[in-house]
Amino acid sequence: MQKVLSRSALAKRQAERRATKKAAEKAVEKRRTSWRERKQISGLNKTIYRAERAARREDWILGPLAPRRDVGEAAKTYGALPPGLTRGFEKVEWKEHGIVQGDRVAVAIRGHRDEGKIGTVLELSKEREECVVEGLNRADIAVPEYMLVNDPDKTPTRPYPLPVPLSDVKLVAKLPNPETGVERDVVINELKIEKNYGRDRDTIPFKRRIAGVVPRTYIPLPKKEDPEYDDYDSDTLRLDVEESTWMPTLREPPMPASIIDELRNKYGTFRTRHDDWYIAKKEEEDRKARESKEMLKLKMVTPMQELKMKEKAEKQAKAAPRLSDEMLAKIGEIMVRNRQVQSESPKSSTSQDL
Repeated sequence: MQKVLSRSALAKRQAERRATKKAAEKAVEKRRTSWRERKQISGLNKTIYRAERAARREDWILGPLAPRRDVGEAAKTYGALPPGLTRGFEKVEWKEHGIVQGDRVAVAIRGHRDEGKIGTVLELSKEREECVVEGLNRADIAVPEYMLVNDPDKTPTRPYPLPVPLSDVKLVAKLPNPETGVERDVVINELKIEKNYGRDRDTIPFKRRIAGVVPRTYIPLPKKEDPEYDDYDSDTLRLDVEESTWMPTLREPPMPASIIDELRNKYGTFRTRHDDWYIAKKEEEDRKARESKEMLKLKMVTPMQELKMKEKAEKQAKAAPRLSDEMLAKIGEIMVRNRQVQSESPKSSTSQDL
């Protein structure tokens, strides 16, 4: 039985080591992917910047003799961005900005064409720290030719909402005017994120409040609309789901014993709880193994080992030695004599010195 338990413990430790190793490999691969995406996006941006810088310089030098660039292969896609710039790169570590899907935000990029405009967050990516705002930061994207083969719309460029970094947007909330009491849109410069320890922490993981405002003013998260589901004839009724079809008694466990075997693998290596008959069987196997081991020791014994084993068995069979009355009396006489010698020895040494 001990072998079965040790096997389960060993399998559990091996599984933990494999999970730790797999998590470390996954983290390394995530960093590599993030680095590759970042390198690809930055390289694409540099290529566009260099081409535009060279074209601007050529137009400035040639003046009215500058060539037209909206002809030839770029006749229909001139000015459109490549599809590789439709999203940012995934970051290894990211922080919570306090903005969720459904919030109203204002673009705070200085010099941007949509600076100061307000829109609703349609999509949000925490790993990339960016969001898509409704109706803002739209640009024409050049559609690759292989995507137009089976598409009925053969337009080579299409408007697409580009993501905005979360650091470049500010939350917009409706707050009452302290003087008039009328609600108006307020752009919040900084948010403080607090962990939610209330009963609703499963649905609302954090709370957000305006930094530097006394008394504390919390901004609630936008309410999520409940999804609407269509009913079909094959759906199970709620009345049938909540019907109690099995009621345990005091003489029965709260659930059948066979349920445990369905929840976990009955013959798995991680199993630690076993049936009584299985435990008795393994204990009997252990007993037989010990007996066979002892018999094997007896079969392979040299004459010297056999003699030592016999002497040891005879010694263990003998009773513990007991002192007789004569021996006790003799020991007492020796103890008295030794005590007298010890008491007389200092006197004798003192007389000799005198």
